Amino acid sequence: MSEQPESMKRSEGTSFYTVSGSGKLYGLENQLVHMLAEANQTNQLFELALITGGKGAYFPLHCHEHLFETIFVLEGKLEVMLDGKKYMVTPFDYIHIPPKTIHGYRMHSHKTRFISYTLGGQMTNVYQQIGELLLHNEWSMAHHAFDAVSFQQAEKESDIILMHGIRELSNTTKPSVLFHSQLPHEVKPYVLEAGEGKQYIIDGQLHELIATAETTGGGFSHFVVEGTKGKYFPPHYHQVHTEALYCVEGKMNLHLNGEDISLMPGDFAYIPPDTIHSYEFVSHSNKFLLLLLPGKIEQLYEQFEESQSPSICPYFIQKGNSAIDRETSSQYDLVFVEKE
Repeated sequence: MSEQPESMKRSEGTSFYTVSGSGKLYGLENQLVHMLAEANQTNQLFELALITGGKGAYFPLHCHEHLFETIFVLEGKLEVMLDGKKYMVTPFDYIHIPPKTIHGYRMHSHKTRFISYTLGGQMTNVYQQIGELLLHNEWSMAHHAFDAVSFQQAEKESDIILMHGIRELSNTTKPSVLFHSQLPHEVKPYVLEAGEGKQYIIDGQLHELIATAETTGGGFSHFVVEGTKGKYFPPHYHQVHTEALYCVEGKMNLHLNGEDISLMPGDFAYIPPDTIHSYEFVSHSNKFLLLLLPGKIEQLYEQFEESQSPSICPYFIQKGNSAIDRETSSQYDLVFVEKE
């Protein structure tokens, strides 16, 4: 494992950030699993893993009794079996996996990457049991077969259940490449193609809602936020909500607890309640994934009209779009403060 930067804080319940490539590293079949956030760092709320693999890498069909999982694709092509249906997902597509949902995947590009949030349990335990903890950022990426005994131990000690043993996804049917998708109004598994969430244009930025309080049982909300250079969100804090930022594209300057941090692609920041923070976009095109727990803060968006001509390209956002009312925002757990 590479040496972790001093800026990575480990104390429970405090803000921290993780630079790309740091954190515990596991070799898993012919995949690498980077743990960017573990449960003991996030007050037991969630874990975040960056998973990278080569063509043919897979994870067998399984389910979790209590664990809620989300997947956001960053690079390559990923075949996903979800609740009996197959999908071929590509960059910026989103997979929503409630507890008790049977799912598995296989990678179809020579380099495929995705991030996986898990809530309500600890996938770290599973990776420890079925993978190999690496002391350096090196893994042969040759085929390392899963070990049946290790999986059996994981099933006894962790929240994972294999459906048919260690088997790759069947090749008997081809997965859909294009699919119609939309946000449901209940807790159920679904896949959203990039740009098919509920979109709002606020302060010159595109906010796309990809998971809601309805689809998570009130547990969390997921957003993709995009904007061009110079777009800014002023200093604020949340009294109840915990916020997690993952930089997907571009560069953003994050002011967190009095510290200025430059978030680059692959970097992650954890922001607990009562932590003052703000950000500004630096690159010409920027995108980050935002997780908020619980999910009630999305009610803030109900005061705006959903964009009738959604676009995933922030260059086409026109001036004169909606702005957040600071006088009423506090009732949605968004409290603005004077600039420090």
